[in-house]
Formats: sequence, C-alpha cells, structure tokens
Amino acid sequence: MKYLKILLIGLIVALLSACTEVKESEPEIILIPDGFSGRLHVIFNAPNGKPPQYEGNSRVYDIPPSGVLVTQMDANAGWIESDKIQFFSVSTNGDRKPISEVSESTPDNKRAVYFAGLGYSGPVYGCKILNQNFIVGVKEERINEDILLTIYEAIKLKSIDKKLFEGMC
Repeated sequence: MKYLKILLIGLIVALLSACTEVKESEPEIILIPDGFSGRLHVIFNAPNGKPPQYEGNSRVYDIPPSGVLVTQMDANAGWIESDKIQFFSVSTNGDRKPISEVSESTPDNKRAVYFAGLGYSGPVYGCKILNQNFIVGVKEERINEDILLTIYEAIKLKSIDKKLFEGMC
C-alpha cells in the first residue's frame, strides 16, 4: 500500500509539472504605418517572406502599408506579459509614437490597438497559414467591418505577391 501511495504522489507531481511548463515569448515591437486603420496581419513561416528583425532581444514586426507582413519568423508562441509588447505608429521619416493597447478605459476617439489573436487560416494558395492579427484605429474604425479585411480579402485587395507564399506547405 505504501508503494502505491508513493507511486501515485510521484505520478501526480509529474503530471502537474508537465502541465505548468509554459514557454515565455520574446518581447515584441510592432511598427504600424502612421494613419493606418483596420486589421493588420502577420503571416509566419514563409520561406520567401521578410527575414527576422530584432531590436535588442525584441522581435520587430515592421508592418508594410498594405497591413500584411509576410515573415520567415516562426510565431511567438507562449505567454507574454502585456508590458513586453510595444506598438508604435511610424511616420514616413521613421519617427515613432507609442500607441496604447485597447482597454476598458480607452476613449472612443483615441487611436489604439486591439490584439485579435493567433491562429491558422486557409487554405491560402493551397496552404494553411499561421497568422496573427491586430486591429488599429479609433473605436469606430476598430468595429467598422468595411475596413476590417479578412486575411483572404487583404491578400487579394492589397495585391500581396503570391511568391511570398511559395514553400509554405
């Protein structure tokens, strides 16, 4: 009986430690073109996409004017503290202005970013793609379905080069 108790306790400890191990993500800097409003898409694991970019130990997602960044980077999976994600509006001359993340206290007329999530979409050119998206703008823009393009609409309407997606599947 003593042997079974020890075995059971050992099994419980092993299971709990396996369940509590969570990978910590790298800090992120998201650079958003000044004046952009709508949904931004970051598409990961594209061999022909933009090479990884870092500032110190932070990943940098330099979003192009199309609002669709296709990158060679893998997704930044795991947990990340909100203060480790920085959003900036970037002018044409490179000046950065911080943009806050949406909260309950965000005024309706303040430009802010809503983190919409990470997931798979597809098929896009025959492949399931891993992508993350954000919504940026004042409240009216963040809820305006006419400017909140899906990944499919953004790729088509923004004329994203099909070659960026080659080799993804």
